[in-house]
Amino acid sequence: MISTELKTQIQGAYSRFLEAKSLKPRYGQRLMIAEVAKVLGDIDTDEEGRRSGDPAVVAVEAGTGTGKTVAYAIASIPTAKAAGKRLVIATATVALQEQIVYKDLPDLMRNSGLNFTFALAKGRGRYMCLSKLDALLQESDATNATAQLFEEEGFKIEVDEASQKLFTSMLQKLAGNKWDGDRDSWPQELADQDWARLTTDHSQCTNRHCPNFQQCAFYKAREGMGKVDVIVTNHDMVLADLALGGGAVLPDPRDTLYVFDEGHHLPDKAIGHFAHYTRLKSTADWLG
Repeated sequence: MISTELKTQIQGAYSRFLEAKSLKPRYGQRLMIAEVAKVLGDIDTDEEGRRSGDPAVVAVEAGTGTGKTVAYAIASIPTAKAAGKRLVIATATVALQEQIVYKDLPDLMRNSGLNFTFALAKGRGRYMCLSKLDALLQESDATNATAQLFEEEGFKIEVDEASQKLFTSMLQKLAGNKWDGDRDSWPQELADQDWARLTTDHSQCTNRHCPNFQQCAFYKAREGMGKVDVIVTNHDMVLADLALGGGAVLPDPRDTLYVFDEGHHLPDKAIGHFAHYTRLKSTADWLG
């Protein structure tokens, strides 16, 4: 059962938010706050804080203008912190993801009195690979081990003058702490063909064996996520993390409360991640 202290904290945060914004309480929003807080607050846990009872799930459908983000955030953030859990908010679209990170959560912090930290979790493909950048800028060094590795996988090391200028500027900004390696924070729009040469994926990344691991933009961002209360990401990243066993990129599911915004997209996303296909005719031919 949700504690009196937690209930008072949630009610107070909602009242302060409404007063600061000169808003009136909405019935649907209040109902959503109460239901989310009740379900999350009623989770049975063992001595280690791990869930010991049935999964706690609540599905909410509400019309435009209800204030759904504010409702689930006011209910779930204090509840997660009180339980010693991390809160992962996952959306289906980039637009809503950015709205939550750059508008909704900062607004909630300013006006509700809730004290929490948050970060945006992105996939590896949104971050520059320093080893690839080094390889591109050392194109004349045929003995460069990293360059040889990527070249064997179809990575083209030849760099034209315009790309050379861009890559040099990137390295300088990285060295001067004026860029964090995130594609979205680069001051100009980057062409897909340029970015494709700079990023990597799970199969190419050598993780801790990489000579640039300590400076890796992706792993530095991931380390930062380990220090925040709320992580905003997308459905695909949550599902990909679960497919890897959970806790590979995002926090361990056993230590996490999840909110899936735009949840009507989740079934199709889940099928896309976990479905397997086989051709019955070819199987029959093989058997027989």
